[in-house]
Amino acid sequence: MIRVIIADDEARICKLIMKLIDWDQIGMLIIGTASNGIEALELIEKENPDIVITDIRMPGYDGLEMIEKAKKINNELEFIIISGYGEFEYAKKAIAFGVKEYLLKPINKEDLHKALIKAGECVKKKKGQIRLEKEYESILKNDVNKIREAFLNKLIRFNPESFNEYTLSEVNENYHFNFREGFFNIAALKIDHTKGYSNNIKNIVNETIDMVKSKLQNITYETDIIYNKSSLYILINYGQNEKKQIETAFLKILAWFHQKIFIAEKLEITIALGEEVRDLRDITGSFKTAELLIEDRILKGTGKIIEMDGQRTNQTEIEDIFYNFSKKFIKAVELLDVDEVKKTIFHFKKDIRGKRIRGAELKKLIHETGNVYYITMKSNHIKVDSTPGDDQSLKNIIDNCSSIDCLFGELVEHITASLTVIAGEKYHNNLKQIKQARKYIEENYMKNITLEDLGAHIGFNPSYFSSLFKKETGTSFIEYLSKIRIEKAKDLLRESDLRIQDVCLMVGYNDAKYFTKSFIKHTGLKPNEYRKIFA
Repeated sequence: MIRVIIADDEARICKLIMKLIDWDQIGMLIIGTASNGIEALELIEKENPDIVITDIRMPGYDGLEMIEKAKKINNELEFIIISGYGEFEYAKKAIAFGVKEYLLKPINKEDLHKALIKAGECVKKKKGQIRLEKEYESILKNDVNKIREAFLNKLIRFNPESFNEYTLSEVNENYHFNFREGFFNIAALKIDHTKGYSNNIKNIVNETIDMVKSKLQNITYETDIIYNKSSLYILINYGQNEKKQIETAFLKILAWFHQKIFIAEKLEITIALGEEVRDLRDITGSFKTAELLIEDRILKGTGKIIEMDGQRTNQTEIEDIFYNFSKKFIKAVELLDVDEVKKTIFHFKKDIRGKRIRGAELKKLIHETGNVYYITMKSNHIKVDSTPGDDQSLKNIIDNCSSIDCLFGELVEHITASLTVIAGEKYHNNLKQIKQARKYIEENYMKNITLEDLGAHIGFNPSYFSSLFKKETGTSFIEYLSKIRIEKAKDLLRESDLRIQDVCLMVGYNDAKYFTKSFIKHTGLKPNEYRKIFA
């Protein structure tokens, strides 16, 4: 709706104007009336109307004075002047103020209606133009931001060689930057969180970006930021005299984040300063340094600024530690021994913790441990959900860890969760197959069955099945078979008049003496003695 104010010192004129027009029909709304120029100005400032219908002669400010002052409040206002005076000088001065409609009293309904329609069209046109201008500015701003962002991503992360021939002024002109000769650097800012981190992370990132820019843009020639997976990569261009101020600015950013965000959201940030370079074309080296250093928070801790240091453990020593760990780890995994796996990983953590290893190198070893686990399972024909080198869930876990305790804790949880399920499935499969073995023995005890026969029936290697059978039943295959045969013999001796020799043959024994010996072993009695007592 187009908003309208009426200003006239005669109340009856205001009422007449209000009654003459069907305001809803023409899409307009009367939002107030004023009886003098001062009231009209106050109303204009308060209500922000689109059209003002005003008399020329009013107390306070007359109509023309009021229009002049109102234009300073809002230059887009449309005015319709209604007056009992038809002097040309008034009309001429009104035109100078941009007034397009000048009506004489007594007011004619048709003339007023036409004037309002014409003024309304001007309002709509202006509003449309303003909206288009705002949209254009927004599109242009977004396009500039996209152009800058695409340039930085390509320069820093993907194909820096494509800009080798560009001068600094050409980069500025083509990609909307304000780079100057001086120093260039990339700072990595990592936002870390726990498993139950805030769902408000997007707003927090935007708030952090605003804070970073506010602290740096007044002390740098240029500051821009790339956001990627909870990391901000901050490109700064600055002069020699600004170095100290930039260090102070980063410290203030850390302090702000800790006070404003950490307490409320339980998030933490770490900043890593890359290698300082003199040429924008060398900025990829600074990015790689910052990316490497930010991972060192795993060992050095979060909530601080990390800079390059050169002290590192000999790589061969690290490789030897991992090799010795891998041998023990593989053995524990093959045995499906969850406790031993935990113990082995714990000792690896203890051995590596005292070494000066890069955070990125440690993450690589942890990821390799995951690969060793899956390869070991595959080598032993044990099916797992993930495949070697393609376990995205473990990779995501590793990427989101910000401490050595988190890193190893998540590794243990990830592997033991998988191993526990597999060990449980294996246990139930074993029980099922032992049950099948028992059933087979009970149905075939009278035959000359062997361990090889049983293994072939169940689908196990005989020697492995022998160990498994004893582990799960507490007795060997031979002892279990013998026990089943003697129990059947006891039934026959109690319930029939069959000869001992016949009973012996019926339960699977070919040698009567061996049968008697086994019977005595299980019952403490000879077969004929057992019959006399229990038959």
